[in-house]
Amino acid sequence: MASEAKAAVPERRWNLLLWAGMLAGPFAWALHQQVSYSLTQTLCLRGQQGFLHLVTVVALLICAGGALIAWRLWSQMPEVSTEHGDNRSSRIRFMALAGLVLCAFFALVIFAQEIPNWFLGPCVH
Repeated sequence: MASEAKAAVPERRWNLLLWAGMLAGPFAWALHQQVSYSLTQTLCLRGQQGFLHLVTVVALLICAGGALIAWRLWSQMPEVSTEHGDNRSSRIRFMALAGLVLCAFFALVIFAQEIPNWFLGPCVH
């Protein structure tokens, strides 16, 4: 029973890291969207438009952190075929690769949302 508890802790840790890698990109995008939207009017009135760029940098750092977690998990698992490999390794490699793709996609979306701030500024009426 004690050995089962010891084995469950690393599995739980792996699962948390896998989900962190997969959800970091969507979380960063949602955070960027909400914070930017809610602060635009206030920052425009105060003339502190540079803060919106800081929000973008923080969101991109969250994406990069999730991608780093996913890449490290992906590189630690041996490359095995899904049909002939064990289910745990295949699941970890798939979720880690999906996390990498999601983080890259949402980083691109966050960057695309930042482009109007550079050219138009947040105070366009």
